[in-house]
Amino acid sequence: MKFRTLINWFIISIFLSTSIFAGVKDLEKYYNRIEENLIVGVESDNQGLRISAAYFLGEINSEKAVIPLMKMLKSSPIEEERLIAALSLAKIKSEKGIYAIKQRIKFDESERVQRLCTIFYNNHKLENIRGDVIVEPFDLADLNLEYKGIKLQQFLN
Repeated sequence: MKFRTLINWFIISIFLSTSIFAGVKDLEKYYNRIEENLIVGVESDNQGLRISAAYFLGEINSEKAVIPLMKMLKSSPIEEERLIAALSLAKIKSEKGIYAIKQRIKFDESERVQRLCTIFYNNHKLENIRGDVIVEPFDLADLNLEYKGIKLQQFLN
């Protein structure tokens, strides 16, 4: 009886694991299809679709979308499209995209686009710096802090 139960659990676990891995393959297939549809949306004639597609490509960090988003950032006559393209490129964090944002700081005719591209670029640079900073641990008692004549070290002891 125990042997039969063990075999049943083994068969069920094999069945579930294969169905779970099949689900992962399906998710990957759907993700790729969604990504391709969003890239097509960026090149659409519909302004709302272009803006929405560009935004969601940034949300999913699509590396495939870097070139179409760079094209939108450089050549779109609509300021909002350029802003969303810059935001999405900043979220994707591709070096090409960050360079395109840096170029828009210098060469975009819109002061608003220049200002927001500056914010996106500086934020990217700060994230890179923060990763390199190593903070040494310290003992609070060594700081010799004092408030209204009472030293912090007295509270720690």
